[in-house]
Formats: sequence, structure tokens, C-alpha cells
Amino acid sequence: MPPKKRPAGEDTNGEEPKKRVAISTASKTASSGTAASTSSAAAKPAAKSAATATATSKPGTVRGTPKPGIRKVSAAALANRAKLPVAGAPSVKKEAPPPVITKNTLMWFRNDLRLQDNKALHAASQRVKLGDKKCLIALYVVSEAEWAGHDEAPVKIDFWMRNLATLKRSLDNLNIPLIVKRAPSGLDVVRLVESAAKDVDASHVFWNAEYLVDEKKRDKAVRKALLQLPGVYVEECDDQGVVPPEEMKNKTGEAYTSFPPFNNTWCTLVETDRHYLELAPVPEANPLEARQLYAEYFNADAPSSSHSKSLNRDEMEQLYPAGEEAAHERLDTFVREKLKSYHITRDSVLDEGSLSLIPYLSSGILSARQCVAAARSANNNKIIIGNEGVKAFIKDIVWREFYRHIALFFPKVCKYHSFKHITENIRWSHDDRKFQMWCQGKTGYPLIDAGMRQLNATGSMPNRVRTLVACFLIKDLLMNWQKGEKFFMQKLIDGDFAFNNGSWQWCASTGVESQPYFRSFNPVQQSQKYDPNGDYIRHWVPELNPLSDKQIHDPYHALSAKEFGKLAYPKPIVDHVEAKRKFVDEYKRMLMQN
Repeated sequence: MPPKKRPAGEDTNGEEPKKRVAISTASKTASSGTAASTSSAAAKPAAKSAATATATSKPGTVRGTPKPGIRKVSAAALANRAKLPVAGAPSVKKEAPPPVITKNTLMWFRNDLRLQDNKALHAASQRVKLGDKKCLIALYVVSEAEWAGHDEAPVKIDFWMRNLATLKRSLDNLNIPLIVKRAPSGLDVVRLVESAAKDVDASHVFWNAEYLVDEKKRDKAVRKALLQLPGVYVEECDDQGVVPPEEMKNKTGEAYTSFPPFNNTWCTLVETDRHYLELAPVPEANPLEARQLYAEYFNADAPSSSHSKSLNRDEMEQLYPAGEEAAHERLDTFVREKLKSYHITRDSVLDEGSLSLIPYLSSGILSARQCVAAARSANNNKIIIGNEGVKAFIKDIVWREFYRHIALFFPKVCKYHSFKHITENIRWSHDDRKFQMWCQGKTGYPLIDAGMRQLNATGSMPNRVRTLVACFLIKDLLMNWQKGEKFFMQKLIDGDFAFNNGSWQWCASTGVESQPYFRSFNPVQQSQKYDPNGDYIRHWVPELNPLSDKQIHDPYHALSAKEFGKLAYPKPIVDHVEAKRKFVDEYKRMLMQN
């Protein structure tokens, strides 16, 4: 259908006319770094639609456009294409496409609660400058029913709300109002974003792309609703990672299913093309009149989570202070004091290492670009060579992008499926009593119990311990990895679905690039290696404090029955050697059957 004509004399804000084009996440992503506009009114992309909006920078990455739909073509048009004359055809002057009108601009925040290096926010700020005294307006939708369906942890939701309050204050300093709406259900998100665009008379709505199945489906519905509104455009930026997913393909144009070549391609791109680490500036301030025009939003209180009352807020605020300033203080401290020894301390159960950063990274308070740029700066602007600690830290970030890549291009992992389909025939144990003992940190294996108790208390645990408790559930208790995956998401402050899913499937030998099925970790030996003095165990399992450094790793076998009985500590719920044999036998049976 041809675009509707604008009324004569309508303001074009001094901008050249152009068509609105539709987004397609399946198309090849351009590497120019600019955001792309979309509309239901057009069938063909305009080459300069995004570049005009962001002429001075590269705030986002262009997302491709679908093929135009089939339409009837007149004989005159066919003749014109063939450059043949048509008898009796009158000479008609070609009409210019309708102009793009820039009114107010709406930025929909989601998993990106920051002002610095936010591609969609920067693109929105650039767009609003094309209007005549127009305003940039922020939007956030609290959707607790949707979050519950995704097993988001209460401690994580509380962290979001505290960061949202900090973001509101930062936006206030720029005269940018924040609209907060509450969605009774996930289905209401579409209606609320549409109504917000109407309420503020927005001509453009911006957001950063999310890649999981449910989020893509939601955004598609929101986009469709917005593009039904006259004169409204949608612009989506690739912002979650350093390299947009569509640019990470192998030589045959297919998605990667192995980490080493993915890592090599990623590092080569980022090493050789500096635009991947270009950081977008904070948005420009709105005119002062915005404070009067949108006083109701400026005067509104920041929202709080319904989960907040069940948490120790003082402890959470001390462990994970909110805001970009706190996030950058932690990043600066990590780079200055711990980055270059990260390859040594990464597996320590006592040194936090990068753990203090991960909640900010997974919730978008820090961007992956900011973390990699800071690490590169400390390594003579190198990615591939240089300090081993820097390379190990960057590699961990690439792992996160790899698992997001897998979740995007192999969406079955988002739908309760193993990456290796045949492993779904493993016969798992359904012993709920043992599962609950694992959840509560009462397995009789001190290091495992210390990790689970820390998780329940703080929403976090050291990297090495995460791997050990996951492997224990799967290969010692023969429990379905999905039970552990779900429990982690319900507890972790830094829960990231793609990374959590990929990590659990790695431990279970069911995923892409997973560990061999016959490999497992002896929890006692791991305890002796990574917590030799028992300091971590003593902190989280205080009933074992009286024991010596040698006894504390395996009290059931190190003490007499009488001495062990005085500890009020459970005996091991499984024998590791026997449990390992059972898992290997079951995996072999599954392989033979398939």
C-alpha cells in the first residue's frame, strides 16, 4: 500500500523526505553502526533513513529489512522498467515520498538501565534534535508476572528497581522524564508501550534488541502495534554485546556451534575494527520547558518491587550498590587491582575477582563494550596478545556472547530442550529429598554446602563453586540439569538465561561444546585444592569451625562416628565414586540406544 500523503505545508523539520522501513532480525546486519527506522507503511528501505538521524556517530547497528510484498504493477510501470513507450500514456510528474516528521522521541528501557554507552538512548537523543523544541522521554514497564514466568530472582528484581530509581535521578538532571507503567501480565506490555507513545505524541520509539524467544515475540508485537499508528517509527539497536549476532557467522554463513572458532572470529573483528568498542555518549538534555510539560512524571516516585520486603535491603545495598557510578567504581577497581592476575584468581573461592562486576553487566548497568574497552586499554590496546589476565577476562565475556549466539540461532534451548537432542533420553533421578538437600546446602560435602548457602543468602557464589555444585547435582545425584538451571535463575542476582543455560548444559554434557560425559569433579579433592585452609567453608558452614584444615574437607571420613555425631552436620547423601559410575553407565546406555 503506498504511503499516505502529508497535508500540504506540514513541518518536515528541515529533513529530506524518506520512507519508513521494516526490521528483520533474520537479515544480514550491516557494520556501519547506525540504527534503522521501521514502518508498516513502506515496502522498500531508504538507504539514508538511519544515517540522517545519527549523522555524527554510530549509536546502533542497522538491522536488515524483509523483502517487499507482492503487489500489482501496471502496464505503464512495466513499460517504464523496460524503457518502452506506452501509447496514450500521459506524462506524469513523479511524486516525492512523504516527509518524516520528528515529534517527541520515546526511549523504552529494558535490560539497559544506563545513560553511558547506550546505543538506543544515544540514537533517540540524536533523533530528537531534528525536531523543533521536541523532547526525549524515557519509558520503563514493570512486568512482574512476565519476570516470574522467566524465573527472575527476587534479589535481581530488587536490584533492577534500585537501579531504576538511580536512573530516574540521572535522567532528571537532564530534564528527561521517566514514565513507569505496570503490566498486570506480559500481554499488557504491548498495550502499555503503545499508549505511552500516544500519550507523549512520539513520532519515534527506540529500544535495544533482545534475542531470546519470548522477548523477540514481545518486541515483534510491540513493533506491529506501534507501526499501526500514523507517523510513528520504530528503531531497534544491537547493544547487548560487543559484536552484533548477525555478524558472527562462519565461512559458510552459518551460526557457530564451537567456541574456539567463534572466539577467534570475535577477537579478530574487535582487534582490527575499532568501531566495535566505540562508546556512545550520554544523551543531551531536554529544554527546561520539559519539566513543566511532563511535571507528573518528574514528580512521580520511583517504583519498588513487591519482593523488596522479603529481602535484607541494607545487606543487598552494601553488597550490590545501585547505579552507574557504583558500577564504574567497581570496574575501575577491578582493572587497577585484579585484572592482570585474573587468569590466576578466577577460580579462587575467596577472591571475588570479576564477580563484583557481573550483576552490573548482566542487568545492563555496564555494557560489555565498556568492560572490554577498559581491559583493552590496560593491555596496550590489544585484544589477542598481551597480559594473560586481560585475555582471560575478555574470554569470559566472549563466552557470554557465544551462549547468547546459541540461544538466538538455536532457539530450542529456550524451550526446555537440550542442545544435543539425544541426551533428552537420559533417565534422570526424581529423588526430591536429595534435590532439596542440595538446594539447602545439606549434602554432607562441605564445599558444595558452602556454595549453596552463599547462593541462598546473597544471590551469588564464586565461579569455580558454581561449576562444582552444578556438576554435583547432575553427575553425583543424577538429577536433570534443568532443575538446577531453574533454581539458579530463581536465586542469582546475575542470572542471565543464555549464559546460565549454556553453563548448565556444559556441566551436563548435553550442550554445545560441553565437557565429556565421563568427566566429573571429586568434591573433596576440589575442596582441598581451592579452599586448602577451609576459610570459605568456615564462613558459610560455621558448624564445621572446630575442625582442622585437614578434617574440614571430609568430616564424615576424617572423624570417628562419635565425633561426627556432635557436629550437627549431615553425612554425605551419596558416595561420589559410586555416583559417578551410575552416571557414566546411564549416559552410555543412552548413547547405545540412539
